[in-house]
Amino acid sequence: MSTAPNQNATSTTASAIENEIPAYRAIHPQAVFALICGVLAILSFASWYFLAFAVIAVVTGLVADRKIQRLPEIFTGRGLAQAGFGLGLIFGLSAVSITLVQGFIRGREAKSFAQVYLDVVKNGKIEEIMWWGQAPGLRDQVSPEKYAEETKKDPKKMQMAETRFEPVKELKKAISEPGAELHFEGIEAHGEEGLNYYAAALYEVHSPNATKDADKNRYALALMKASKNPKGKYEWWVEDLKFPYQPSSFVVPDKPVDDGHGH
Repeated sequence: MSTAPNQNATSTTASAIENEIPAYRAIHPQAVFALICGVLAILSFASWYFLAFAVIAVVTGLVADRKIQRLPEIFTGRGLAQAGFGLGLIFGLSAVSITLVQGFIRGREAKSFAQVYLDVVKNGKIEEIMWWGQAPGLRDQVSPEKYAEETKKDPKKMQMAETRFEPVKELKKAISEPGAELHFEGIEAHGEEGLNYYAAALYEVHSPNATKDADKNRYALALMKASKNPKGKYEWWVEDLKFPYQPSSFVVPDKPVDDGHGH
């Protein structure tokens, strides 16, 4: 008896089963890496250094997606690659946009305060200028006159104040000369410093009647610091003042200047 028909039927059935079983496809490792970087890109909101994760997620996700499309019989994971690409793009662009907007607002607020400080230096007494050098919390508790009175009672505070505000006295002396004027030139730099913010305000002292050419145009730099109140508004004070000052030479201090008052 011939068994050929049975053998043919068995062979046909086996081939059909084999065709129904999908071939194994590996998840492309770059797709997984892109997804991981896309998730980590959320840290871009904390620091611009983490924008590297967003960039890597976008680039790697795009590359992985294209490779999977070219070799669909070997690789899978397009969903992971596209998710990594999307997360990197969303988190990266959002972090940059928010940072730019915050920087614009901070710069605008710094300019506004620099104008206020300009008027204080030009028209205020040393006591008032010293008062603007204190953090907003302290200014709310004591008047300029009271602050100056309390400082004079403490020899240590008085010595520190005289050292700190010596450049202010020199600046006041320079603008008191006949024909001298003080102008606000702009903000050289601003940014974040820990939980606080800083801005460097540049001022020009124009003294057309000065005997020395070098003294006809001199510059001062006010290092301003700020914190945000519960409403999110910047509250500024002047941490330090340099006079004379060479424009474009500002360097962010490694550590906050301690004047003995906790800021």
